[in-house]
Amino acid sequence: MGLATLLLLILSTTVTCLKAYRTPLFYLFSTTLLSALLVATIKHLVSMECPWDLVRYGGARDFIGLFNMRPSSMPASACFPAGHASAGYTWIACYFFFAAIRPQWRWAGLALGLGLGLTFGITQQFRGAHFLSHDLWTVMICWTVSFVLSRFLLRPSVH
Repeated sequence: MGLATLLLLILSTTVTCLKAYRTPLFYLFSTTLLSALLVATIKHLVSMECPWDLVRYGGARDFIGLFNMRPSSMPASACFPAGHASAGYTWIACYFFFAAIRPQWRWAGLALGLGLGLTFGITQQFRGAHFLSHDLWTVMICWTVSFVLSRFLLRPSVH
């Protein structure tokens, strides 16, 4: 989906019928890329265990809270926020994208992003890879990026 968006963005520089969509396509590409990069960066900066790593769920590690000091002897973990879910939730940007080009499709765009994120997120939760809170943080990050960039890149009537 990201490559298709990038291809359409590139084509919008030369294909006449796509020129009107250049800014919304730039918004969609930038937002999905930034959301995914932000979640990936936070995953590597914040060390949290996956449920399957924790002793209470059959793993070998003790639970260390998000704001608690992590023992230096404990290896780093990259389980928070939810990376797989972010691959879906980044497409929440479709809400603002469609609000800019076809307002009647905006709710379908939101349903697409939420549906993909929920599918990926719930699947990972069933596997023991994430807690619900990991997915909630992910959707909040992706929504925030989508909203903030829409304020800068899309016309005011979108909001």
